[in-house]
Amino acid sequence: MSRRKARKQAFLALFQSDVNECPVAPVVERWRSYRGDFDGYALRLVRGVEAEKDDLDVRLGNVSVGWPVHRMSAVDRTILRLALYEMLYVDDVPPEVAVNEAAELARGFSGEESPVFVSGVLRGAGGRDLGKVEHG
Repeated sequence: MSRRKARKQAFLALFQSDVNECPVAPVVERWRSYRGDFDGYALRLVRGVEAEKDDLDVRLGNVSVGWPVHRMSAVDRTILRLALYEMLYVDDVPPEVAVNEAAELARGFSGEESPVFVSGVLRGAGGRDLGKVEHG
């Protein structure tokens, strides 16, 4: 599966987890029971976003002036968390790729203004010296 498709799969699972306020593991298991395999890269993303959600939300809140994370649409919030996770924790994804992929998800799943909003927040996050996290 391409990474673009894996991101979409991860987005759908994370969105469902967010709106249902439930852990991601049962969402992934339901996915597997109804749709079959869940991509390995998508699984890495959903587990990572879930593990780092509080930190991701703090970072997003620091750059999305006037839009607290809890007030963002669930779609935009999920896309932002996913993209910021890739920017910070996935070494072989350049930040600009994560931003562009997030804008594409926003075009497909959110409102007309969302691609610009998502791109702006992520570019602001990237401009705040949020470099990659050291892996130990």
